[in-house]
Amino acid sequence: MIPHGRPVMTEADIAAEAGLELHTWRRRHGTDFRARMSVTNPGERLRLYDATQVRAYLTGQPVPPLPDAGEPHPDDLLSTEEVAAALGTDVSTVRSYASTGYLAPGIELHGRRWWPRRVVQERIDAGDQRHHPELTGAGRRPGDPRNRAPRGRRTEARVQEVAADLATAEAEGRASVTAAELARRYAVSQRTGERLLAAARQHLQQHS
Repeated sequence: MIPHGRPVMTEADIAAEAGLELHTWRRRHGTDFRARMSVTNPGERLRLYDATQVRAYLTGQPVPPLPDAGEPHPDDLLSTEEVAAALGTDVSTVRSYASTGYLAPGIELHGRRWWPRRVVQERIDAGDQRHHPELTGAGRRPGDPRNRAPRGRRTEARVQEVAADLATAEAEGRASVTAAELARRYAVSQRTGERLLAAARQHLQQHS
């Protein structure tokens, strides 16, 4: 989660603010930084740090404590995993909901997709409304093939999402996503996961 009103930074952001290449920053400062700073999103692949703490560290000032979490705010940003937990489903279903309009598309930030807490709560409060005209088209029932995003558009969205994952992993020096992970994420075959990974790598090369 990214708490409302509390900007966060990735290690790539921190290196850029320090005026260093990411690998140089990690070599010179990474160990000390991680020993003194805590991530704001424990357990997530993408490590996020409180921007106020980071800037105090970078300028040699005392690092302030993290503010109390307080009450949940409607504009807190929830990760895909947190949305899945709130809706009682899995991450691949959340992505499917977003691509078909059952759930708002969310916000792209730090190479990830996030949803305001209020959007998720509205989805919960509305119950199962997938047959409503404003979401699926007049007269269409849940499961109607016309409710699904066109295959090409869905595949392209996945390719772009995986490409963003690859770019972030490379920037932060983390292990890259694998075809097996993609197969689990999107509930597809291992072969389809391999095709997605290859297409995402090609997408990165074309847009580098």
